[in-house]
Amino acid sequence: MIERLRRPSSWPFYFTVLIYAALIWLQGLSNSLLQIIHEFEIALTMALGSFVAGGTALGGGAVAFPVMTKVLGIEPATAKVFSLAIQSFGMTAAAITIFCRRIPIYTNIVLMALPMSALGVAISLLYVAPFAPRLLVKSIFSFLLLCFAITMVLRWWRKAHHQPSAEHIKPSLGRFLLVGFVGGIASGLVGSGSDIALFALLIIAYQADIKKATATSVVVMAFTSLVGSAINAWHLNAITPEIEQYLLAAIPIVVVGAPLGAYVCSKVKVGQLVSFLLLLISLEVFFTGYELWQQ
Repeated sequence: MIERLRRPSSWPFYFTVLIYAALIWLQGLSNSLLQIIHEFEIALTMALGSFVAGGTALGGGAVAFPVMTKVLGIEPATAKVFSLAIQSFGMTAAAITIFCRRIPIYTNIVLMALPMSALGVAISLLYVAPFAPRLLVKSIFSFLLLCFAITMVLRWWRKAHHQPSAEHIKPSLGRFLLVGFVGGIASGLVGSGSDIALFALLIIAYQADIKKATATSVVVMAFTSLVGSAINAWHLNAITPEIEQYLLAAIPIVVVGAPLGAYVCSKVKVGQLVSFLLLLISLEVFFTGYELWQQ
């Protein structure tokens, strides 16, 4: 048993057990189950969100934000705070898995982008988000998803033309500092952005390996979510009772859904996964465009 505890590959499992134990201790087993049932729409949303986040560069917020704002009619500010908070659990679990299983990442990129992304999300939450119009926030999110869609299409094209991926890249310091900062600003507005922006830059500008680029973006977004959630919780007092109820229903889902998504996505064909993601993005962009047209 002691030897098993020492295995780094077992740590993600114990992280999940710790989360479940804490939730049961706080609420009790019956109340924990009732909370999921009561907020089944949020739980169902994050089942899909964590599944997508586990195997792609899209964080759980990339599913949670459009569903909450367009389908469930929840205010963008609430959806943004929830997205950052839930990613603090789901993407942290994913990052732990990446480190413990020694999944390759671009370490130099993480060291460059991560501090600027943290700075960007802090500035965004404190000085930008309070003054951003509701529709502008939705439009920024749709733009980020379009960037991701274009990235995946370009990746497909390069693969079809047999252009090899770069295992090692020589990054431009200024470029990654800027993208990290801009991604942090976007994350403070819509709950996601650092992961999408960084992934897009790595694939488009550097022809990076898609698996390493995905893992790299997950690590950066996990830390960005933790910083943003800490500011929301302890400085802005933005974690309302409503958001707390959403989190209690979603946390048990995401700490299981993300690893499950990573496993399933590793088994399906890349083309099938990309087609599914492009369908989700097309729907989200269509609804945002329709809302803009009505103004």
